[in-house]
Amino acid sequence: TPGGGCELGPNTGKPSYINSYQRGADESVWETVPQPTCEALKYGGPNGYLDLFDQGQGTAQWKFTDAPDADARTVQAAYWADTWAKAQGKESQVTATVAKAGKMGDYLRYSMFDKYFKQIGNCTSATACPGGTGKSSDDYLLG
Repeated sequence: TPGGGCELGPNTGKPSYINSYQRGADESVWETVPQPTCEALKYGGPNGYLDLFDQGQGTAQWKFTDAPDADARTVQAAYWADTWAKAQGKESQVTATVAKAGKMGDYLRYSMFDKYFKQIGNCTSATACPGGTGKSSDDYLLG
């Protein structure tokens, strides 16, 4: 339960999440394994569930999966609902929904940062170009 502890589970009255997607050397949606969103390295291999995807030392961590492309489509649908409602003089019927979509759009910009991408620029080498950090990890793509 995020905010409630790593392994408290569903009896806390808060949602429990599973992570059904993890990046790895052989990244594929067909090779996913449901796993806890809180990796305490307690179950699975020596490095917890991370052994299924990555080599090396495991680090306790929270893992989440998101779908920013779906969020972007939701914001787009709210835009068109607002446009058509204005044309019909019924803007007040979608105002609350449009406000929520606007907030979602604000958070959507975070999906454009990816720690796995190299810095944008004249990068032609897989090993010589530095990875992005902070604002330089913004790839301007919906991840």
